[in-house]
Amino acid sequence: MFIPNDGIESPDLLVTGLSFEPDAVANPSHYNKGVSPYDMARTMYGAEGLLKFVTVNAVKYVSRYPHKHKGNPDQQLSDLVKARQSLDTAIELHKEIYGNEIVRHG
Repeated sequence: MFIPNDGIESPDLLVTGLSFEPDAVANPSHYNKGVSPYDMARTMYGAEGLLKFVTVNAVKYVSRYPHKHKGNPDQQLSDLVKARQSLDTAIELHKEIYGNEIVRHG
């Protein structure tokens, strides 16, 4: 399974002072059982399908962030970290599919 930035400490945690186990967010133990959804999506739909899957996941995590776990900033932060992980995966898949060239508009 592709896990971007595996093992890299998030600078956001240092700035916010919030604490949670980054590895528990990036690679929870219940994800180590069976087939990875990322691997399954890539096998079934290819890199393009997985790109759509992780992009939708990022939107899901960002949109539910202010509502889920209201009053628990550590848990809310974990949804933002998951969104960033999904976007990091989307960026890597985009580079794989379309190349590394970045075009800035605006």
